[in-house]
Amino acid sequence: MKYLFLIFDEKVARDLSPEEGAAMYAFFDRASIEEVMVAHSALEPAATASVVSVRDGKRITTDGPFVETKEQLGGFFIFDCESLEAALDLAAKIPRAASGHVEVRAVYEV
Repeated sequence: MKYLFLIFDEKVARDLSPEEGAAMYAFFDRASIEEVMVAHSALEPAATASVVSVRDGKRITTDGPFVETKEQLGGFFIFDCESLEAALDLAAKIPRAASGHVEVRAVYEV
């Protein structure tokens, strides 16, 4: 089953120290052996976001993130894991989990 791992932290990828970046790349290597990595990407800072909604048939666009918080969505992974327990174990190995949070959600396949 595929699981989406959402990485929430105060730092965005470009702000990681060389050591933090190396730890993330080491995670990529190990995780690719343990489970099948389907996709991954870092995101630009939340300040670059735009939020779109439609009211009365008109598009409303707001600059900036949907919610103002210190912690922001910094990136994501999608892994094909054997079980939720395997996905949770893998999420705990993501280096950014030590300074932020990793939300794990099953991907609903249509």
